[in-house]
Amino acid sequence: MALAKASERDKNLLTLLKQWKGLEDITIKSCSSILKKSTNPIIQTLTNAIRNDSEKHKAIIQLVIDSMTKKAIVLTSEDLADVASLLDKHIGIEQKAIDMAEEAIELSRDAIVVQMLKLILEDEKKHKKMAKQMNELKFRITAKIT
Repeated sequence: MALAKASERDKNLLTLLKQWKGLEDITIKSCSSILKKSTNPIIQTLTNAIRNDSEKHKAIIQLVIDSMTKKAIVLTSEDLADVASLLDKHIGIEQKAIDMAEEAIELSRDAIVVQMLKLILEDEKKHKKMAKQMNELKFRITAKIT
């Protein structure tokens, strides 16, 4: 019975992921329409950012779908060990970017510039969090092995 529930949940998840991926396609098309209509550099830049994020979301969703339908994703301690020092360095780089973004926000007097810099700041924080999570996986995987 537990397997049947898991299988039903997996089916529901796959259905949802496929719908979500379709929604990302709609977002990308919507952004393309906006880009064709506007020549304003602010609108162009922000719309491109949204479109790029949607492309990234599609790729991640597809990876999850493939891991459920083709071959499971495997992440070994060796995979993480190969990049551990680089991840540590990358976390420091992201922190520098966060510090710079925060300083730039403080220095700016233009509301539009501040808003755009805040968007970048949020991305930099997310990047740092993602790198830290990958780094923390190394310890979780190692703990399970030993």
